[in-house]
Amino acid sequence: MEFLAELSDRVALPYLIKAAQYPLLLTAVSMPLAVLFGLLLALMRTSRKAWLSWPAATYIEIVRGTPLLVQMFLVYYSLPLLNPALTLSPIPCGILCLSANYAAYEAEVHRAGLQAIDRGQMEAALSIGMSRPQAFRLIIFPQAFRVVLPPVINDSIAMLKDSCLTSVIGVPELLDRAKAIGKERYNYEEMYVAASLLYMIMSLAFYFLGKWVESRLKTKGGTELEQRVHGH
Repeated sequence: MEFLAELSDRVALPYLIKAAQYPLLLTAVSMPLAVLFGLLLALMRTSRKAWLSWPAATYIEIVRGTPLLVQMFLVYYSLPLLNPALTLSPIPCGILCLSANYAAYEAEVHRAGLQAIDRGQMEAALSIGMSRPQAFRLIIFPQAFRVVLPPVINDSIAMLKDSCLTSVIGVPELLDRAKAIGKERYNYEEMYVAASLLYMIMSLAFYFLGKWVESRLKTKGGTELEQRVHGH
């Protein structure tokens, strides 16, 4: 116990745990936004209307083709030079950049999920009196969501780790605190290892939470879908 207490004090564990709230906060807010925006982009990209599909495709390719770190620098440092009204504080800027970046990846995930659903299901829903929005909301999207859930879980874990990049715009997140404490105590290696272990623990928590949600959807999804179809 004395060894653990000494180790905890050496790596300033309470401070690191406190700093771990920032990766969790950034991911908890940014990932749902990325999923929603990604779904919108996916629907736009699969549209037959060029004025919808082309902007979505252009956004996706530009965002996926440029580094997240560069995007953060541009939004946080360059936009205020164009107009001071575009100045953002670090955490909102981090949320904006993470969600906008990952939305491009979620768009492709959603597009693949939607295309995996047999078109006959939409036709069947329309034939029993559903409108297209109803059929999409009640029949197509629930099935597609179960298809895309595993990659969304993986992307959530990736975002959790990528959130460390927000330190360059002033967010006092976990890796930034580990670096600062390591500089003060001359134990960089220990601090980075401790921060890595905390990231690993959080990533595993996300993984098991995602697997639990996935298992719940698998056990309930089929029955609910069947009830919805026959109920309409």
